[in-house]
Amino acid sequence: MVREVRREEAEIFLKKAEEFYQSALENYQKGRYSACVFDASQVVILANDAFCIAILGRRASKDHREAIQMHVQAAGSKESRKEIVTEALDRRSEFGYTEKSAGEKEANLFLIKSKRFIEWVRQRI
Repeated sequence: MVREVRREEAEIFLKKAEEFYQSALENYQKGRYSACVFDASQVVILANDAFCIAILGRRASKDHREAIQMHVQAAGSKESRKEIVTEALDRRSEFGYTEKSAGEKEANLFLIKSKRFIEWVRQRI
């Protein structure tokens, strides 16, 4: 179920995303690659919440499909980053809740993607 949120709160979610980015970066530097990917996926989820709040005044509940749908709705006819939101949700589950472990290359790539996503959101809100 979608939650109504005051648009001014978008910045709070973006700051949280940046905090998780710092955690992801530290985990990467310390060789904790699965934790890095998990934190980097949280970066994308929180930044997406900020994006949806700023544009729509709403954010998704715990339903991952809502987060993707709301992202597309917030992007409107402009360019969307639906694929990174989908990837973040998948990777969070894959490396946070299964036996699978991330490698250095995979962690590095997703860390870069999460940073670019924050920057993309910041330009639009």
